[in-house]
Amino acid sequence: MPSDKNDLAQRIAICKPEDTVRGFIFKSVYGLVEQRVGSTGMDRMVLQLRVNKMPVDFFSYPAADFLRLLYAAVDVLEPQYPTLEDSFRACGASTVTGFFKSYVGNTLMKLIGGGDPKRALSTVHTVYSTLVSYGVREFRDLGEKRALITFRDDMQPVYFHEGALTEVLLVLCGNGKVTGKALALNHAEYLLEWS
Repeated sequence: MPSDKNDLAQRIAICKPEDTVRGFIFKSVYGLVEQRVGSTGMDRMVLQLRVNKMPVDFFSYPAADFLRLLYAAVDVLEPQYPTLEDSFRACGASTVTGFFKSYVGNTLMKLIGGGDPKRALSTVHTVYSTLVSYGVREFRDLGEKRALITFRDDMQPVYFHEGALTEVLLVLCGNGKVTGKALALNHAEYLLEWS
């Protein structure tokens, strides 16, 4: 079943012209599509999106364009995953993998203490602010090996951020579970748990 284009339209409608996403986030999703479905799937998606050239890693591009890419990627990836939601999660996870492999991501993790999950997670707003120009993220410590992160004014789907935050936990401590709860189209909470 293809992604919900009405949901996509609603998310694009709340994007402001100044809302941007870094190029390597785009490239991470392109890379996942190429890895999972090959160049044929990638070519089909690029044609659908009318892309002339690949984004530059740390240039900024419109968030609405990223949403279009994300939903097109999910449609191409859907047969590769058990559910449509898992396709969104895979796209989110790919962006984190790309970030941690980048020079900036690697350096940032060293500065914020990648060995301590809570310390790293408490910098969620700072980290996201290097990746996107919109939204506010808040970290709340819920006791041992649990945290709540709230995203406001962020138009990305809950499943996308579930995948990204789960991948963060895997990188930081080797395991973890993230449960997202949409409070509005651009407002969600994420419960993070790890052992």
